[in-house]
Amino acid sequence: MAPVLEEAAASEAAPQVSLADATTSLLATQYGSWYPWLRHHSPKAVVIDVEEIEPAFPAWLDEDGLALSDANDDQRVQRTVPQEDDADVLSEPSDDEDEQGAHFPALSARIADVLRDYGAVFPKLNWSAPQDAAWIMPGHTLKCQTPNDVYLLLKSSDFAMKDLTQLRELQAACEREQRPERPRLQLVLKKWFDMPRSHEFRCFVRGGQLVGACQRDMTFYEHLQDPAVQAQIQRMLADGYRTYIAPQAPDDVVWDVYLTRHLDRAFVIDLNPWLPRTDTLLWTFDELHAAPALDVVPLRVLTSAAQATQALPTYSAHMVPADVVAMSQGQSIAAFAQQWADQMQGACASSDEEETSTSAAP
Repeated sequence: MAPVLEEAAASEAAPQVSLADATTSLLATQYGSWYPWLRHHSPKAVVIDVEEIEPAFPAWLDEDGLALSDANDDQRVQRTVPQEDDADVLSEPSDDEDEQGAHFPALSARIADVLRDYGAVFPKLNWSAPQDAAWIMPGHTLKCQTPNDVYLLLKSSDFAMKDLTQLRELQAACEREQRPERPRLQLVLKKWFDMPRSHEFRCFVRGGQLVGACQRDMTFYEHLQDPAVQAQIQRMLADGYRTYIAPQAPDDVVWDVYLTRHLDRAFVIDLNPWLPRTDTLLWTFDELHAAPALDVVPLRVLTSAAQATQALPTYSAHMVPADVVAMSQGQSIAAFAQQWADQMQGACASSDEEETSTSAAP
């Protein structure tokens, strides 16, 4: 049995689902499966069948190493949005670098076409965006302005690798269950826009009922404490579910939504499977499974800065070693860099003292 699907069927942390249900859920929540019927209520996007135009790309994505070819960016895109001051500050390959960079002319040309239309994009695969690799980009966002930006994010992301593994397991499950579907690797390029994290919410649907919601970003936001604001958010989430999601989505699904600045319009960002791989954030699967259907969707937000401090920054565990994250404790980059230098200097001094003590010993 495939590991990801086996986990979905056997996990005690989530509602029990059959292997067939897990397969159905994963098929339904691929971006290319739901975007066609939600495109008028979602950010603009282009879904590319990667395996059709670059059959070697999935294997390259799965390989160790991170070599990108200059040829991927031969066609410099004429962008229609202002460039950030540091948006194209990328390290050039060293002269003695022997590794041959990957070259995907057809895929790069397709990405360049989308960039000409959109100006900038943020990428994702069938289910996941490479959020854990945003630290490697200028501004620490997923904003891509060249094909190599896209490749760099995907190649640096654990989330992308998990999607690739899950896709292969899903392909095997479809064959084993004699299903007609043949899922393939999708590259989704969403039109870039500045989306404040404080207006993103995750909603949980069980048995066709909206049973819970919470903020997506684990940061304390003062404006989310206002009862009137919370009531408006709850109304928008309930209306969005009834209008956009309920008619065609699975009965058990997790969906992400962005509410505009004035909380008067909702954009569907993602559909996620009701499976253990999906982060329930401020809820647990046990709570959601037992939650009754209410007229007003229960909304959870972080209620204090202290509560937010107890949680690591979003995706931090995927960015750097855990001991480094723990030592940083939310400091600025400059402060953390100084602390790191001090600790390294102290460690070197201790080492020198030990060597001196050892050499002086009879």
